[in-house]
Amino acid sequence: MKSITKTAGTTFLAILLLAVIFTSCKKSDNSTPPTPGGSGAFSYKVDAGATVTVDSANATLYGANNHRQIDVYAFKGGKQVMEFHFAPKTGDQVVGSTLGSSALLTYMETPTASYDSQSGSFNLSVCDTIGKKIVGTFSFVGKQYPYTNGTTHTITEGQMTVTKLSKQ
Repeated sequence: MKSITKTAGTTFLAILLLAVIFTSCKKSDNSTPPTPGGSGAFSYKVDAGATVTVDSANATLYGANNHRQIDVYAFKGGKQVMEFHFAPKTGDQVVGSTLGSSALLTYMETPTASYDSQSGSFNLSVCDTIGKKIVGTFSFVGKQYPYTNGTTHTITEGQMTVTKLSKQ
């Protein structure tokens, strides 16, 4: 009788432990790809061609205190065409090819051909995370990833106004 009670108690604890593990795990929102939607105005030129005006753009504010970052996603024809990562502050920001120390701007020619900024300019005139509005200008030279092939595109006359901002 004692071993049956001990086995039942062990089984109950194992089930309880599994229930706690499965109910406390939450799928990370970062694994969900960005989706079209949002509002504002967003346009740019690629290699001095015609102006491209996106259909929609949205942004996400990540982090807290001094470790905050904004990601902006722009879409044309249901496909992502731009992705920006930068600090939520107004003024000029350094444009580079790494996250954290600079603004990283990416042009996506196709789902498999993306061009990460190597240099350029990025200026936010409005960065209102409470009122959910981001306004800025940008231009950059993007190099295709992987960087070994040397293919580049020059993005100019970039203007963005994003009025859809979610917070993580």
